[in-house]
Amino acid sequence: MNFKLFGAAALLLGLMNPLAAMPFDPLIGTWKVIDDRTGYYVSDIVIRKNSKTQQYSAVITKNRPLPGAPSSEVCSKCQGSLKNQPILGMEALKGLVADSSNKKFSQGIWISPQDGNIYTIDGRLNIAGDQMKVYGKAKNANAISNMTWRKHTEM
Repeated sequence: MNFKLFGAAALLLGLMNPLAAMPFDPLIGTWKVIDDRTGYYVSDIVIRKNSKTQQYSAVITKNRPLPGAPSSEVCSKCQGSLKNQPILGMEALKGLVADSSNKKFSQGIWISPQDGNIYTIDGRLNIAGDQMKVYGKAKNANAISNMTWRKHTEM
């Protein structure tokens, strides 16, 4: 009887060991995007990482217009092929890369449905890994965007 219990415990620990060995990536998951200028929550994004390129990307899963702005389901302010495309499911983040500490991120491209600008962004995670300050500079306009991304936690 004790042998069966020991065998079951060994099997369970053996199955859990690969999970413990998997590295934790603090950026992967769902984040709330807050516009630092207004303090308003503007969207939810889901961040993924390409295992081949090690670059992060994100799609918008929920969009809220800024106060006073008309509600729109399409990116009316976007340019080029994104003009009038649905905001939900839009890839708003491309090419973000982490440094060796996984706390600083750079070289990202952020497409803002709020103003239609394309920003080059950098970010820094806080110590807890549940907030990231994101700084962006527009490529074609003299605009700067500061955002706070807050990690969505499941209850």
